[in-house]
Amino acid sequence: MIELLGGAITEAEIQWAAALMGLGAAGFAPVGADDSRLRAMMNLDTGDYEACPGSGKTTLLVAKLAILAARWSPRQQGICVLSHTNAARNEIGDRLSASASAGALMRYPHFVGTIHSFVNEFLATPWLRSQGYPVRVIDTQITLSKRYAAIGWKWRNVMEKRNLSLSALTYNAADFTSDKRGNLSVHTDSYQAMLAACRETSQQGYFCFDEMFVWANELLDRNPGVAADLRRRFPLVFIDEAQDNSEAQSAILHRIFCAGEAPARRQRFGDSNQAIYATANQDGANTDPFPAAPTHSIPRSYRFPQAIADTVKGFGVMPQELVGAGPTGARIDSAPKPSAIFLFDDPSVQQVLPRYGAYLIEHFHESELAVGAFVAVAGVHEMEKDDNLPRAMGHYAPHYDAACARKESAPATLAQFLARARFEMEGVGNAHVLVNGLAAGMLRLGELLGQARASVGRKSAHRRMVEALEGEAALASYLKLVDLTLSVRGDFTAKAWADDAVPHVSEIADHFAGGQEVSDDVLAFVTWPDEVELVAGDVAYAPRTDNVFSYPHAEPKVHIRLGSIHSVKGETHTATLVLDTFFHAHHLNELKPWLLGARSGGLKIKAKGAPQLESTRLLGRLKLHYVAMTRPSHLLCVAMRRDAFTDDELDVLKGRGWSVIDCC
Repeated sequence: MIELLGGAITEAEIQWAAALMGLGAAGFAPVGADDSRLRAMMNLDTGDYEACPGSGKTTLLVAKLAILAARWSPRQQGICVLSHTNAARNEIGDRLSASASAGALMRYPHFVGTIHSFVNEFLATPWLRSQGYPVRVIDTQITLSKRYAAIGWKWRNVMEKRNLSLSALTYNAADFTSDKRGNLSVHTDSYQAMLAACRETSQQGYFCFDEMFVWANELLDRNPGVAADLRRRFPLVFIDEAQDNSEAQSAILHRIFCAGEAPARRQRFGDSNQAIYATANQDGANTDPFPAAPTHSIPRSYRFPQAIADTVKGFGVMPQELVGAGPTGARIDSAPKPSAIFLFDDPSVQQVLPRYGAYLIEHFHESELAVGAFVAVAGVHEMEKDDNLPRAMGHYAPHYDAACARKESAPATLAQFLARARFEMEGVGNAHVLVNGLAAGMLRLGELLGQARASVGRKSAHRRMVEALEGEAALASYLKLVDLTLSVRGDFTAKAWADDAVPHVSEIADHFAGGQEVSDDVLAFVTWPDEVELVAGDVAYAPRTDNVFSYPHAEPKVHIRLGSIHSVKGETHTATLVLDTFFHAHHLNELKPWLLGARSGGLKIKAKGAPQLESTRLLGRLKLHYVAMTRPSHLLCVAMRRDAFTDDELDVLKGRGWSVIDCC
């Protein structure tokens, strides 16, 4: 392998890559006794890297890839770079584009993409097509909706009576059987009806995301040599955000690249303390968990100062050294601010965001407010009930739209696709996010109309949309729709949408429909929502439809992005407010011993016996809020009920450097 790569990475190459990344030639040089980043850059052996929040692991990975790309000579072997999400994949792709040689990694024979796209492109899709199955739609929501309609009312009633969710209409074996159909026997008529719906829709080309792993594994079962072929094609593999890999993802990657003879050389980057999953029932990896030996630590954060590091490191389930070398000056060049806790009661819960806005105005200059990233996040952001105040983000901001920030599932309407894109654009400031958000919504429209998936490759949504309409009159309508969307930054009024955008949307829909009748579901998907009307005395001013809370309402000086903790994972904020919410108990109230410094890590000490891990639920709370509290570079804030604390406990918080703001 070293011979293939041209020998060990040199310090001169590392200095070149550091300058390319905008870090200066000494960007990966040792800092005192800490040479972890330099050693990570030089190492080409298999290993796992535990990289703390803000350590610049993606920058380090891209710099390393740039060096390897510059010296890569094989024409039929490539480097495989796998990420957990499209957002991470796009970030890696954008950074690689900074160098002509590094940009070559985006083309054959290399692969840069998500784990799902890799499995689809190299295993599942070719296998399905070889077996006579078309691949029209790979989308869990669309596929389950189609199956639910197909089973008929009689079996839908059976599902309801047995409290079976739509996941009962998925399968995890190539014979379409499933372990998610309760205690139904495979021989019952109802089980067979569900199985038939899965088989028929798959034969029509409709698949849930995770079902593609079923077919990929079947290919590997029947043709074991495929794994060896992929190892020869990709002798070097990098995996980003490895802590988020599910068991299905980790198992198949281990099978392809690691199990048995002649494994590929693999490096994984992640942070086990940030392993939070999109759904409550998603399990982490058991077959090939992260991290595994040899493990290398990267403990220095360039995001936040030592004061924030000292506050949050105790929330890490697995205790790790955390060195604060920030705050980063990427957005603003300013000193860090004292952390603050906002206290409220039932009547004052909607005062939290305005008081946070006022606190930001007090501590940041006007020029900093204009370019900084100011965010408020909640562990629970969907308002399913109205009890246990504060249950969710909606108690703080009644007009919050959870679908806008929900990354783990597709939006329900085209307006929500644009709203989510505006939300993400606030974080990155790049208009391509908006264009791809529009394109993703239009591709979704095509899938709702039965249009075959435009592409299952690595191209952007916009490029797939252009290719799907190439040579058609509808392409001009799509490009005009892009112009309109950019002109209003995706924030149409209902009238402007109806007058200006709908004619173009209709022409594209007619092209996708191919003469078939458009259903009510499709009409609902493309209908723009009415504007929210404020009522007198509405304290939590209505955010824009992209969940941005502006303060003051009349002449805003600061814009605060609202979202779930999941929605901001991987981001860096100037200031982050972590709002307490409820799941079986109030999250931050349960974590109060960690806030007060009385507890640290995920172990509990009993009077007798060895330390034991906390409950799964509490470990989940710790990881979730560790992610939230490690986002800010300059200011960390939390909001909790006033009655959660005694006066003595508030004195402890003040002694630990917290400013206490009473909203009651």
